[in-house]
Amino acid sequence: MKIQSSVETRNTLKMYVAGGLCALALMAQPVLAQNRRAADTNQPRAGATTEPGAPSGSQLGNYRNERADAWIPLEQEKRQAINADLQATVVELLELFHDAKQSHWNLRGPLYFPLHENLQEYADTYRKFADLLAERQLQIGIPTDGRTSTIVETANLPKFPGGFLSDRQVLDIMTERIFTIAKRVRSRVESTAKNGDEVTSNKFQDLSYELDKQVWQFRVHMQ
Repeated sequence: MKIQSSVETRNTLKMYVAGGLCALALMAQPVLAQNRRAADTNQPRAGATTEPGAPSGSQLGNYRNERADAWIPLEQEKRQAINADLQATVVELLELFHDAKQSHWNLRGPLYFPLHENLQEYADTYRKFADLLAERQLQIGIPTDGRTSTIVETANLPKFPGGFLSDRQVLDIMTERIFTIAKRVRSRVESTAKNGDEVTSNKFQDLSYELDKQVWQFRVHMQ
């Protein structure tokens, strides 16, 4: 009796195991089918063509799109002339920025306080417009060059003196330098407009007003 009972128990366990395996197999079938469908969807069909502009696997991470070149807001034949005016003004403003800070730091004399404040204000204006015009260069598809070596070589202004500076020296030197750049900018208002870039011309007009205002504010100290 004990032997028969043991055999029956083993047979019962085998049936339970077999039944469990069948149940697992039935539960896994929908998941396997779904995975096969997903794999078939991701595989390119024979003779199928890739959608134009769609990146291949080897191009993942490369965002270069030649169509982007058509989104530059200025015709290609106009860009070099416009950029020449922009680049020249950027380096001139960066030079004026350094000149204004040099004067701001080393100033001496009875007019120290008002000139000290003016020079800081002017330096902020030069930096603001240099940034704005440099960004305009990038907008028309050309890199800007604000390196110190480029400023020294192309700003076309006399070397700025070192050491302490009297208020009278600063008035004379800075007024002349600002006036020189103001004249150049006025000519660029016209040249950029003639070359068909009203946006840049308008920015030069805004800068021209600021420079003329600075010349006036310094000039009245000497009149």
